Amino acid sequence: MKLNLLALAALTLAALPLAGAHAAASTPGETCVQDLRDIAPFLLENDTGARAHLAQKGQAYFDLALASASEAAKNTDDESACDVVLANYLSQWRTGHLQIVPSAALKHSKPAPPSTPTANTVDTRAPSLQLLSPRTALLTLPSFFPRYSKAIADLLTSQRHDLATRPNWIIDVRRNNGGSDSTYAPLLPWISSGEIVSVGGEWLSTPANIAGQEGICALFAPGDASCTTHSDQAVARMRSVQSGQFVTQQADGPVSYGSFPRNKTQPARVAVLVDRDCGSSCEEFLLVARQSFRVKLIGRNSHGSLDYSNLRLHALPSGIRQLMYATSRSARLPQLQVDLDGIMPDIYLPPPKDEAQRAQEIVRVQRWLEGGSLRPGGA
Repeated sequence: MKLNLLALAALTLAALPLAGAHAAASTPGETCVQDLRDIAPFLLENDTGARAHLAQKGQAYFDLALASASEAAKNTDDESACDVVLANYLSQWRTGHLQIVPSAALKHSKPAPPSTPTANTVDTRAPSLQLLSPRTALLTLPSFFPRYSKAIADLLTSQRHDLATRPNWIIDVRRNNGGSDSTYAPLLPWISSGEIVSVGGEWLSTPANIAGQEGICALFAPGDASCTTHSDQAVARMRSVQSGQFVTQQADGPVSYGSFPRNKTQPARVAVLVDRDCGSSCEEFLLVARQSFRVKLIGRNSHGSLDYSNLRLHALPSGIRQLMYATSRSARLPQLQVDLDGIMPDIYLPPPKDEAQRAQEIVRVQRWLEGGSLRPGGA
């Protein structure tokens, strides 16, 4: 273990009761303690954000968090209660891209074949288009998960005429749960000013991170050639440096300047509606979209779960659950930290009190785009 890990490792061993060897644990409380004891040392060696969090929040903060969690762990009487304790402890490190996953769920993690929709099934995460007026279109994108990639591309293609004839767009990404950056790629030629400055990331090279990278495609994307290619490249980059060091994800450096043909017809004004539930790849979309001269972000700060990503799995001692942690960090750090409080909108709207007020935000933004006021009930 590296020297900068010794302080918290010693604290971990001192603050938690010795439950004996892992194999001897029998009660849910003993099992929970075992898993809790494993988390901090592992994070500090392998998670890309843990050491920065320790430096930012201080040793005393984590002393208190661990003491509280250890007492709660001892008193758990079932595994679900332990899951809550461990999740609460992880939230003291950071609130996004760090979680506990039941091992049993991973045994059934292969994607299920797509089901045939019926008249009674509605996918609330699917993209949709609503033509609000001859001048304004509403594009609702509740998710950027890969399963919606084709649906978004098909929607933009099939509705090209209606989209091209409306100078005002509202893109609603409130409650968007993230997913993959490639899912929103077909939207960029519509709204981009022509060039996108992208800031990549860095891998943390450790034996655990390399092993996690080597097994990720077989676990979550079996047979996906693009996943295998990306994973192989990541492993090669990690192996190019000593263990414990960071290495850029791309050999040509972290910042790239990309350009692509813009659509001949683009909306004149685009309002992106955002809220606290927009996280991960949704936030990456915000960083890209706001580079356009024609885009404004309206609403509330985003979630704040983007700085540390590329989650991999670590089996906790119990075998009952696994820790999902980050193996990469953004090269924006420490100058531009999204996780501190999310991405700030250009125009702030107070949180709606109910679903009716939430729906009214679309009405207000449409009125504003068409020359009126954002004021509630305004003309």
